[in-house]
Amino acid sequence: LIMERLKRDLYAALKNRLEFSIRMRIALDVVEGLRYLHGLGLVHRDIKLKNVLLDEANRARITDLGFCKPEVMMSGSLVGTPIHMAPELFTSKYDHTVDVYAFGILFWYICSNGVKLPTNFDICSSKDILWSAVKKGVRPERLMDFSDECWEIMTKCWDTEPSHRPYLGEVQDNIEQILNTTRTTTTA
Repeated sequence: LIMERLKRDLYAALKNRLEFSIRMRIALDVVEGLRYLHGLGLVHRDIKLKNVLLDEANRARITDLGFCKPEVMMSGSLVGTPIHMAPELFTSKYDHTVDVYAFGILFWYICSNGVKLPTNFDICSSKDILWSAVKKGVRPERLMDFSDECWEIMTKCWDTEPSHRPYLGEVQDNIEQILNTTRTTTTA
């Protein structure tokens, strides 16, 4: 697989802070990439800051397809990055909705405009304690600067019940509305 050389990953970009509209555009790019993968019947299984690369114009590309598998072939193998892992990854029955969950966690970072671990996860002293907390429903905390619209996207995406998570088309529409509202507000 050959692709253009990309400038940096989302982790590095958020360490330096980005404008809100740029962050929402990045979120849209990730959703569009996931929709493309899911349309091919593939599940990424490791959506995180370091696996989103940005070009010079801050347009995002999903990378590291090493854990990517056809949905019909998933066996329940435990892969991914712990804080981004949906609770059902610990069972063995999961599908493309694990990427929706991981996007919800990624979106928390995008909206926070930083890379600091959510406090609710940072207090866990080991991966086992973190996984236990996630299985019990612990999620990142709401930060003061999160809009209601952004918070709603996150909480729907990381719902404990996979069937309650939104379709990515709905997530895309919601982020586009936020972005359009931002553009209207800044031009008014």
